[in-house]
Amino acid sequence: MRVGSGATGWAIENSRLLLAEMAGEPFARFARKSSSETRLAESIALWVVLRLSGVRAITGLLSAELTNAIRERIADNTTVDHLLRYVRATHASFTRELFDLCETQIPTEDQPAMMRCISADLFEGMETLSAAVTEKFAAERSRWFAGPIGERFELVSAILKGKPVDTRKAMLQLRYDLTLHHIALVLWQDEITQDSRHELETTALRLLDRAGCSSMLLLPAGPGRLWAWGGRATDRPGELRRSDEPVDLPARVHVASGLPGDGVAGFQRSHEQAITAERVGRITEPSPSRLCDYGDLELVILLGDDADATADFVRRELGPLAADNRTMAALRETVRCLLDNERGVAITAKRLHIAKNTVIYRVKKAEQLLGRSLREDHLRLHLALYLAGRLGSSVLDRQDPATGLENSIRAVSK
Repeated sequence: MRVGSGATGWAIENSRLLLAEMAGEPFARFARKSSSETRLAESIALWVVLRLSGVRAITGLLSAELTNAIRERIADNTTVDHLLRYVRATHASFTRELFDLCETQIPTEDQPAMMRCISADLFEGMETLSAAVTEKFAAERSRWFAGPIGERFELVSAILKGKPVDTRKAMLQLRYDLTLHHIALVLWQDEITQDSRHELETTALRLLDRAGCSSMLLLPAGPGRLWAWGGRATDRPGELRRSDEPVDLPARVHVASGLPGDGVAGFQRSHEQAITAERVGRITEPSPSRLCDYGDLELVILLGDDADATADFVRRELGPLAADNRTMAALRETVRCLLDNERGVAITAKRLHIAKNTVIYRVKKAEQLLGRSLREDHLRLHLALYLAGRLGSSVLDRQDPATGLENSIRAVSK
């Protein structure tokens, strides 16, 4: 490799840190922990080190990575201006990191000349990168919105944004009745294959049929991504989380679902809920959810809208119990299960597959750490335990240095 493993490792490591720092406004839409965000940040970082090594043109694998990252952003209605702002902010951050590195590695007397050289080189590099991003964005947008799929996508996007649309004509073009009772799904794959579209569509049809839908609308929303709606004329579709049997999904497929709604407003609202459920479900613990149901995540969404306030509430209510380690996790799980089951020791022991004496011991230990009885202010304690269980490390006291805003609820609920 032209720049060596050390420089490449620096670029990748700093790109991961930057993803956390860039999670808030005005770049909240980029903070979804998907492959496109990682690709974009890493591509910019690698371009920085390649530029300093003497490379003058964006070609080969780097060009392909930029194209793939931009392609995945097209369906999110990202504008080229917003994308360029993100690219410039990311590029500027890597430049600052290089300057900080120079201050520690370069003799003081040589630093001014070195920084001038880096500034001039990277300024020209930023112009080259911006031109490439603009060109690739225009090409990918034209490719995506060409043909019937693009026309349907723009029509649905207009409906979702509440723009004036002739409902009768829209229903004829979409071949879907907007006056029905609806439920919306968002499906995606982390690893895109040639069969991605077929697998997503097959999964969506099966799930919507399971919800009792008689009419269905499927809309590709980017590579490895699908928006879907199902409708019923007589009553509302069923919620997937209330299904009698567990929802079985293909290995690579993730699904987010909204709540059932009525008419055009329900069509819009259920989709908004599915999008929110997807973004929140990506950070729930112990691992990102394969089925992200808005109804299941609603308390997390409503209670965790302000990331800083949510983390402060959890840590304040739990005190030492908020430590992010296995011992405290076991205590939190036991206390929460006890409160879930109206302080029943026997049923708690059965559900956690531990002895009753273990439950009693853990409860006493938790009360010692809390400095109060579990009966005192138990509603706030219960809520704090619930949020800690669903949001995990993002609201707990880490034992290692904080990693910024990467798990911010604010970043994923907008």
